[in-house]
Amino acid sequence: MSSELYQNGFSSLKKYWKNDLLSGFMVSLIALPLCLGIAVASGVPPMSGLIAAIVGGLFMSRVTGSYVTISGPAAGLIVVNLGAVESLGQGDMLAGYQYALAAFLVAGVIQMILGFLKVGKFGDFFPAAAVHGMLAAIGVIIIVKQLFVALDYTPESGHGIIGSILQIPEAFINMNPEIAIIAIISLSILIIHPHINFKFIKMIPAPMWVIICSIPFSHIFDLFHEHNYNMIGRVYELGPKNLVNLPENVLQGIVFPDFGMSFTGTFWMAVISISLVASLESLLSAQAVDTLDPYHRKSNLNRDVSAMGAGSALSGFLGGLPMISEIVRSSANIGNGGKTQWANFFHGAFLLLFLLLGKPIIEQIPLAALAAMLIHVGFRLASPTEFKHVYKIGKEQLLIFLTTLITVLATDLIIGVLAGILMQVVIHLYYGAPLKFLFKSRYDYARDQDKDVIYLQHSAIFSNYISLKSQIERRREQGRLVIDFTHVNLIDHTFRTHLTGLIKEWDKDGKELILANAEHLIPVSDHPLATSIKRDTLPVMEEKLNNHQTHLKKIATKNEWKFLPAKTISFDNFVGFNFGMKSKIVHAQNIVSGKYEGVRLIYSEIIYDQTPETASADSQLSALLIKAPKDIPVFILEREGFFEKLTDLAHRTDIDFEAHPVFSDKFLLKGPDEAAIRSFFHPGIIRKIEQYPHFHMESNGEAILLYRFDKSADDNSISELVRFGKMLALMV
Repeated sequence: MSSELYQNGFSSLKKYWKNDLLSGFMVSLIALPLCLGIAVASGVPPMSGLIAAIVGGLFMSRVTGSYVTISGPAAGLIVVNLGAVESLGQGDMLAGYQYALAAFLVAGVIQMILGFLKVGKFGDFFPAAAVHGMLAAIGVIIIVKQLFVALDYTPESGHGIIGSILQIPEAFINMNPEIAIIAIISLSILIIHPHINFKFIKMIPAPMWVIICSIPFSHIFDLFHEHNYNMIGRVYELGPKNLVNLPENVLQGIVFPDFGMSFTGTFWMAVISISLVASLESLLSAQAVDTLDPYHRKSNLNRDVSAMGAGSALSGFLGGLPMISEIVRSSANIGNGGKTQWANFFHGAFLLLFLLLGKPIIEQIPLAALAAMLIHVGFRLASPTEFKHVYKIGKEQLLIFLTTLITVLATDLIIGVLAGILMQVVIHLYYGAPLKFLFKSRYDYARDQDKDVIYLQHSAIFSNYISLKSQIERRREQGRLVIDFTHVNLIDHTFRTHLTGLIKEWDKDGKELILANAEHLIPVSDHPLATSIKRDTLPVMEEKLNNHQTHLKKIATKNEWKFLPAKTISFDNFVGFNFGMKSKIVHAQNIVSGKYEGVRLIYSEIIYDQTPETASADSQLSALLIKAPKDIPVFILEREGFFEKLTDLAHRTDIDFEAHPVFSDKFLLKGPDEAAIRSFFHPGIIRKIEQYPHFHMESNGEAILLYRFDKSADDNSISELVRFGKMLALMV
């Protein structure tokens, strides 16, 4: 990989300027209308949004800790921005704007200090459901606020967001039809654009198509002059108030902050809200963009937080909004081939050029078109699919999600997030998490041959993940680390999500992070990353079993074994066998395990991702594992077909037994130690294999894996697999 990809200096500019210039231009087309809309929705002049994006591009791109993120104002900050303007201005929006600029500046300085204090790690603290609940609440607020702009209706103030929601029916009854037409057409473009495959249409981003199509309506409806018109017996007003308004020149648009409210509680409440939400969103966005980066580069999160804080402070000083690493524009940057932070720089430069030269065109953009864009953004944040997704993870996650969402709507963002965290803690205590280890991991450490092992104790939850992560990262250089959950009674969704991300990071670096011995924990839903609890933690829980699972439970009961029907990410027993060499195990499910005559047997249904070499995109293997009580040779026993016979003639890989011609003819047996294999396959084992010729059989030196050649998983086949495994266990 080119070293310039890891630099943001002139060497990277020299090598990738064409890629970054083109991507920066395309991103600027998306950013222009969104920055204007975010500013208007935040209760500040439209130019404030452009100032933030220009500062973020031209200046913060030089000091940020990321590689392909785009800096600028974000829809997620609209709620705290508008809250600051309204609460500080107390009805005077102009005064509120200047007071809010002071809050933006101070919040930026605080955020910059937080980055220097290395608080980037605290982005891992917040429960996933609470964060999504907060974002969904922001989406609802954006939709409600911008709906009134799209309908050209002024709601009664002073009733909060709930009061605004109650006024929506009246807004539809009294909407301005011409303004509503612009909004409906704009929203339709945003919805339809992703589904159009025409190349020319795809080349231009959807927000720019909204601008192109909405400006003609400014002329059709003559929005440039104040006038009234009569329709269905009502009089409606139209005019420049429905259009974007910019100052006569750029210098007039630079407004300095007023610190007159800096000694009030309202001011500091605004500062805390802005710094908290901006820091959290920057961390989440940077982490999300890192997963999209085709070169798998990792952002310096602390440096990125500091850079965004410094950018927000500078932007606030010049009259602009706070900024974050914005995920939608960053995704567009990656999609358009952006390579380095010079794409962010060019994006800011093009926006400055638009501001200097494009004022006559920008002032023809209807506010209703910008409102439609933000309604679309808000819907993505609070979409019904988001609720459905959280519900699938687990009912307790939905409870946290809804608690956060409703509390944010009823109060504010900080109280809402705290309510979500508190609800998560209450649920953990209910599930049996010890209060003593709520915020600190309890673990033991050992070195075992070629790997390190961390033996976790008690609970693995969002609030104690940070302390464990530092221990994990210290051992990254060792190359192989096992997290053992034998003595854990609770793993929550956020913890599992973080570990899954770490596993992917280690895998990209050619290292192994393995999760082991979590079979005793029962997921609360079918989601692979669902919260998992110890079976006896909630005795009232009763699994709803299908016919197949009922059959497996009967097998377990008959043999006095355990049956765990739910999904688990602990599948280390099945790693290292031949079937997994070209695929990645996702999870295991329907596990039956126990001992037979002192030998441990584990039946499991393994779900694994496929690669192009395999048959399908998703596959399942029903397998039985026999844990060998002593050392056994490594081997593979498979059915011998015509092709295998030809290969054997050429390479002599098959181990044959002259005393057992039927066995030798039907099966291909191979492995590195022929003498040990011949000793292991004594006549008793060979006769049993001849009686049950349907099973693939292989050893990794520690265990034997069995599954049917045809991979069938009906109840009769599974029963036969277990019978054969029990007979084989007696001979190992």
